[in-house]
Amino acid sequence: MKSKKEVLEEIKKPYRIKPLTTVIVLIVTAFIFMTINGAVIDFGRKLASDFVGALISLLFAWNLGFGLYLGIWQYLNSRKINKVLFPKLEQFINESDEKSVDETETVVDKMVNAAYADYTEEYNKLYKIYWTSIKISFGFSLIAIVISFVI
Repeated sequence: MKSKKEVLEEIKKPYRIKPLTTVIVLIVTAFIFMTINGAVIDFGRKLASDFVGALISLLFAWNLGFGLYLGIWQYLNSRKINKVLFPKLEQFINESDEKSVDETETVVDKMVNAAYADYTEEYNKLYKIYWTSIKISFGFSLIAIVISFVI
């Protein structure tokens, strides 16, 4: 049978952000930011001579930028929720001496689901917008390429 501390650790485990994850996120963020910068510069160079290439560069920069925003938003909001949620969970588990481990686990699961409900809803909206943006970008790029071959 699990103790209440084990229940807390088990619930925290999937939501915990490790320091290595933070370093990886920073490195990937810097790389994506440099790639966006290069795509925007490429857009500026191609704007006068190659409209299709400029459009593709702009859409590429847009999608990378939106993806970067989505990643940073997800990372920061997860950290914000965890900083508030974990101390409250620990306090609740420590104060619930009269409840059984199963009851405590059920209540703690409900607390975690409630804390992440708005986050999950907002993330799903942003994720849907992001993939719609990518589909539209591919559509615009294909249309621009077909028009450039026709003209």
